[in-house]
Amino acid sequence: MTSQSPFAGGDQSYLRDVQYRDGTKLDIRATLHQRFSTSELLFPDFEAGLIEWRADLAVIECGTGTGRFWDNVVAPRSISLTLTDLSPGMVQLAVDRAGENAFERVEGRECDVQDLPFDDDSFDLAIANHMLYHAPDPDRAVAELSRVLRPDGTLLAATNGYGHMKEMNEAIAEVFGRGNEGLYEVFGIDTGEARLRERFGSITWHAFDNDLMVDDPAAAIAYGLSFPPGETATDEEAAAFARAIGRRFVDGRMHIRTRAGAFVCSAPRSRV
Repeated sequence: MTSQSPFAGGDQSYLRDVQYRDGTKLDIRATLHQRFSTSELLFPDFEAGLIEWRADLAVIECGTGTGRFWDNVVAPRSISLTLTDLSPGMVQLAVDRAGENAFERVEGRECDVQDLPFDDDSFDLAIANHMLYHAPDPDRAVAELSRVLRPDGTLLAATNGYGHMKEMNEAIAEVFGRGNEGLYEVFGIDTGEARLRERFGSITWHAFDNDLMVDDPAAAIAYGLSFPPGETATDEEAAAFARAIGRRFVDGRMHIRTRAGAFVCSAPRSRV
């Protein structure tokens, strides 16, 4: 799928070695959502609340990133965790984070969600948080997630949709000529459901209502410069972007609309 941008799965070496080499850029974006959330729940707790947990579940997370999902207070600490990512740096960060959060059985594995090195029917729960839009072939990735799940297993897949971070994308487009909505053509709320239905018999979307009220321009600017096209901004472009963000602050705050949530999928059709 060569038409995809590097950020949207068009260049896995870029994702592994540049964007997600370590947790720096991802943490900038996650911190914006945490600091300025209007929801009573943080996203990991919202998501974890969608799952019926058992103490003995075998769980795989693909594209684990820095492992922020495992900050949730819901999942039993006795479950068996396999945390995977393209980036070895991310795998280590996630394993360390899960250990710090008192999870007792944690294994890390560097691998591609499109070619998982696990047997059929290996896991009770698979998690793919805001990562399937990074896959060069999202259909192949969904098929692999279905394959490694047991017949009664569940997939939890978080994503965003068109209009997510609307005001941020408008500021980015004003300076750089385009925003970041191309991700949702690959695997968003609307496009992702159709891909999931090929491999799962039951799919339910759960929306996360959480606009951001940002009162720190520096945090918003850092967010926009943490991924393409802002990631490679010149000094002049970065200054122009800072001004674009500043114009969007009203009474000391920038209201950023979000459109995010998670699919809960069951009845995997791994042999189709």
